[in-house]
Amino acid sequence: MLSRILSNTPRWLAAAVFALALAACGSGGGMTSGSGTMPQGCNATTCGNAQLTLTDAAGDFASYSVDVTSLQLTKADGTIVETLPVKTRVDFTQLVNVSEFLTSAQIPVGEYTAAQMTLDYSNAAIFVYTDANDTQTAQVTQVVDGSGNTLYSSTPPAPTSSTITLSVKLDNKHHLFVNPGKLARLALDFNLAASNSVNLANPAAPVDTVQPFIVASVVPTDTKDVRVRGTLVSVDVSGGSYTINVEPFDDENTSRGQVAVNTTANTTFEIDGTPYTGNAGLSALAAEAAGTLTVAFGTFSTTDFTFTANRVLAGTSVQMPNLDRLQGVVMARSTVNGVITLSVRGATMWMHADQHDHFSMKTVALTLGSGTMITAVGSEPSAAPMTAWPSVGSRITAFGKAGTDASNNPTFDATAGRLRIELTTLWGAVATGGVGTGQVTLNLQAIEGLPVSAFDFTGTGSDPTKYVVTTGVLPLTAVSATAPLRFFGLVQPFGFAPPDFNADTLVDFVNTNAVLNVDYGAAGSATALTTTTSSLTVVQSALVANEEHTIRIGPQLIDLTTLSGDLTVSPDPSSMGPFAIRTEAAMGMGMMDTIDVFNNFADFDSMLTTKLGGGAKVERVLALGHFDQTSNTFTAGQIAIILN
Repeated sequence: MLSRILSNTPRWLAAAVFALALAACGSGGGMTSGSGTMPQGCNATTCGNAQLTLTDAAGDFASYSVDVTSLQLTKADGTIVETLPVKTRVDFTQLVNVSEFLTSAQIPVGEYTAAQMTLDYSNAAIFVYTDANDTQTAQVTQVVDGSGNTLYSSTPPAPTSSTITLSVKLDNKHHLFVNPGKLARLALDFNLAASNSVNLANPAAPVDTVQPFIVASVVPTDTKDVRVRGTLVSVDVSGGSYTINVEPFDDENTSRGQVAVNTTANTTFEIDGTPYTGNAGLSALAAEAAGTLTVAFGTFSTTDFTFTANRVLAGTSVQMPNLDRLQGVVMARSTVNGVITLSVRGATMWMHADQHDHFSMKTVALTLGSGTMITAVGSEPSAAPMTAWPSVGSRITAFGKAGTDASNNPTFDATAGRLRIELTTLWGAVATGGVGTGQVTLNLQAIEGLPVSAFDFTGTGSDPTKYVVTTGVLPLTAVSATAPLRFFGLVQPFGFAPPDFNADTLVDFVNTNAVLNVDYGAAGSATALTTTTSSLTVVQSALVANEEHTIRIGPQLIDLTTLSGDLTVSPDPSSMGPFAIRTEAAMGMGMMDTIDVFNNFADFDSMLTTKLGGGAKVERVLALGHFDQTSNTFTAGQIAIILN
């Protein structure tokens, strides 16, 4: 849904937060998880445990699959430690709403000052939206680095090198300390929008320029659920926890250490398709065999870095033997001779044959029947037959058989399989008189980031201009008639609307993060910013035509040229950043990037002022925070500046 300028020159993809956030602490509670076996040279006194999670910020990519081949940490004495035991395949677009637990590594104790991450593009599968409504996609045919060297090409010859590595220095005042018997956490936030520039001169054959931007901070930003995936080791019913071998994403071959998953009386479980809550779910999990696949969603404690699940899937609720898996959003629904067909967009299919994810540029025809087992996250349908539950707008996970029809269009047969309704997100503006008791009526704008115009609501009973959301006990006192709202919940069963949507979480306009994205082109601007020790000013007269200069708040896009004057960017006093500066400089035949990271705005501003005074030009300004249009003030919790 991000705005686009489809020109003959490369453009930065819109919307951003930060490229890679690295957070850790050398203190906390006793070690509640570990690698199971110590690596060579490690023992209880020479090594400590570092837990790594990976996430991504939203961008214009439909799918972005590459291999992460190395994640290294550098000690103060220059020693380099590898924390990733094997190559890991990652689709970063699947990490917008969650952080994935990547590894639980035993590493030597000490002080760490920098990190390096290596990406391999030799088998890249990157798909980008090519239209303003995110309805058309194309596969990237070539990936190049900042110096123009080819990393990936869909046609011969193959590149001589397909990897790219970037190093980042941690804030001098906040290094990573690993101690024996303590947990340390590294929270990695890779931002596609800040790291990629796509040339859409030929929309059928996009070219992507990649320059990864890594930010390191000792303050984890736990605003998303963390997903912990792996095989069951043991269950402690009386202790309310279970232990797994970490196997992130869809890796089922190599353990990345062990982690303990804590549960509560409110933790929901779905095990082999059967729902449970609390201790009953843990007891059911204890009956499963060792090696059973599990996935938990929950949160990390910021004090002792222990993990507590609010939702657990296990057994065939994660993956069914000999069946493929489909994930996507229902765009339309039809029934012919008792067979229900769902049109699924943004679909990723995990194929049992090769155990890999495959993104579909085409809409997938998903068929259901009376034999399809249907469940819903956190709720068991009671108001309608189970087959009526998957309605238009639902985000779903299905297990069945992938195939193609006579016209080579993708199909997915779940008539003898399983389907789960996942939590869905939607945006809308309050309709006139739309705020009532326990419900809000919206002029619907987007579902799962896709525009309402892309959905076919025929037969649902839903009117997207008067879309009724039940809110239960969610507070509505602060909702105004003009406020865009974001809800998380479940779509009403097909044909049973209104109400149209049952919400369990509300994020209002005021409390929704805004994204500042200002692009000055490859040449950069010497007049883009003015600085003080307490704020930055984005100078309106220096904005570049045909380049991105927006603030995005959900579906609302604000052009900076429409503001009454210059934009003041002030640090959020409750935030420790990260605040980062990436500087591009010529080095030999190519370019070398350096990244400086700060947890203190004054230190960040001091270096920025020095670099601008030394002749550096601003290529791009990115910030995440809250926008007050009355005062033209953007209060930022995180800031990233790209200079050349």
